[in-house]
Amino acid sequence: DVMRGANAVAPDMRYNPMPMGDMPRCQGHPVNNPQHRLRYKGNAPLLVGASRHDPSTPYAWSANVARQLGPKATLLSYEGWGHGIYGRTDCTTAAMDKYLISLKVPAKGTRCPGEEPQG
Repeated sequence: DVMRGANAVAPDMRYNPMPMGDMPRCQGHPVNNPQHRLRYKGNAPLLVGASRHDPSTPYAWSANVARQLGPKATLLSYEGWGHGIYGRTDCTTAAMDKYLISLKVPAKGTRCPGEEPQG
């Protein structure tokens, strides 16, 4: 069982039910090795959002995506825990809304502080 195995390997990791529900579907999915470098030929700036402590997709993956995309990409970092950063805090939501509405990215190196979940 995936959950028992994950708990045995990382007993202190907080459970995130959203991505774990998709794990059996993702396991065994074929991956091209070596994976190709990203290619983006558009002119629009790109925003990559990532949580520093994401239990599903490591921060390093997002940083690598932004690096491969080069100067057209900006990495927005949320310094907290969780999967997905849109709507998580006023800082992350405002930056992403501005991008979605006007294609304006935040300054390179922008970091939003981690906050305790509301509710």
